[in-house]
Amino acid sequence: MKLPRLRPLEFIPHRAGEIQGFIIRDPLMLSGNVMFVPEPVVFILSFFNGEKEMVDLQESFMKRYGEMLFSEDVEKLIEDLDNNLLLENENYFNVLRKLKEGYKNSLYRKLFSLPKTYTDFEELRERIKKAVNEGELPGYGIISPHIDYERGMQGYALAYSGWKGLEGKTLIFLGVNHTPFEDDFILSSKGYETPWGPVETDLEVLNAIGKLLENPYENEIAHAFEHSIELNVSFLKALVRDFKMVALLVPSFSEYIERGTLPVGYEKLFELLHFLAEDEKYVLVSAADLSHYGLRFGDQEKAENLLPYVESFDKTLLKKAQEGDGDGFLSLFFSGRNATHVCGTGAIYVFLKSIKRKGKLLGYFNALDTDRTSAVSFAALIY
Repeated sequence: MKLPRLRPLEFIPHRAGEIQGFIIRDPLMLSGNVMFVPEPVVFILSFFNGEKEMVDLQESFMKRYGEMLFSEDVEKLIEDLDNNLLLENENYFNVLRKLKEGYKNSLYRKLFSLPKTYTDFEELRERIKKAVNEGELPGYGIISPHIDYERGMQGYALAYSGWKGLEGKTLIFLGVNHTPFEDDFILSSKGYETPWGPVETDLEVLNAIGKLLENPYENEIAHAFEHSIELNVSFLKALVRDFKMVALLVPSFSEYIERGTLPVGYEKLFELLHFLAEDEKYVLVSAADLSHYGLRFGDQEKAENLLPYVESFDKTLLKKAQEGDGDGFLSLFFSGRNATHVCGTGAIYVFLKSIKRKGKLLGYFNALDTDRTSAVSFAALIY
C-alpha cells in the first residue's frame, strides 16, 4: 500500500501533560480544527510523501521504536488526516477549487484574521487611534510589522505615525506569503474588506504590475488566508478615511538564499515600483516581521537565551535596510541560510530594491511569549 502525500503544514512543538509532541497547523485552516500528535506520529508522517510504501514505514518504525506498527492504526491516522483536509488528495483539491471559485466571484477579499481575535471593532479602532501619535510623513515608503496587534501595536503605531498624509493616496502593499503558494508573486484583483469598510484596488497600478509578472492571479486564493496585508490595510483604515491599495504577495526567495545568489529577472518590476514610489500619489509598504526564534520555531534553546544573538543579527539587517541596500540585506542570509527564520526576506528585499533610498528606523521590538520560550522580532521604518 502506497502512503498518501501530506500537504505543506506547520509543526509546532507542544507538550500536553507528560506527552511531548506537535500541533499540526494548516496555514489555510480549511477544517477549522487543530490536531495534536505525539512525536512517534510525526515520525510516521515523515513517510507521507506520496512515494513510500506501508512496508517501508513499518520496517523503519520497528527499527526506531522496537514496536510493531499495525496497518489499521496507520489507516485510522490517514482517515483522520483526510477528514481534516491535511492530505494532498482529491478531497483537498475539490475544496480548494470551490474556494478559488468563491474568491473569484466575491466583490472583496473578506476578513480572515481579525475576526478570530476581536469582536468589538469600535473598541479596537479607539485603541489604534490612541496608540498613534502624529509623526513624520513617509515620502516614499514604510516597513511595518504584520504581527498581531496585541504584541505589535507600538510597531504599527510608529510605522503609520504619518497617517494624516496618506489620505487620498494609493498604498502598494508587499506582503509575506505564509501559505503553501509561497514561491510566486501573487496579486489580488480584489480590494480588501476591513472592519471599517472596504478599501478599493487601484486598477491602473494593479494592471501595470500584473503585466510584468507571470501568472500573478493563478494562486490568488492565497490572499484569502494570508494575514500580513490584512493587518496593515485594516490598521490604516482605522485612521485614514480614503485611500486605495494594491496587494502583492512576495516570495521569500529561499531558493536563492540556499544557493547563495541574488535573484535575477525582476529588474522591470523594481523599476516600476521605484517609479511609483517617486510619485507623491503612491507609497510603498513592506508588511514584514523579522526573526522568529525559540522552541516553537524549531530551535533547541529558549528565545530568552537566543535574544542577544538575534538582536545583533537583526540590527545588522536593519542597518542594511536603513542604507537602502537590498542586495546587502539579502546577502546577509547566505552564510546562515536564514538561521533566525526571518519571514520578511522577500518583502523587505523587493521594497529596498524598489525604494532605492535611505530610511529612518523608528523602533525595533522583540515580542517574547509569556513563558519566554519563543519570540518574534519586528521593526518600523520610514523612507
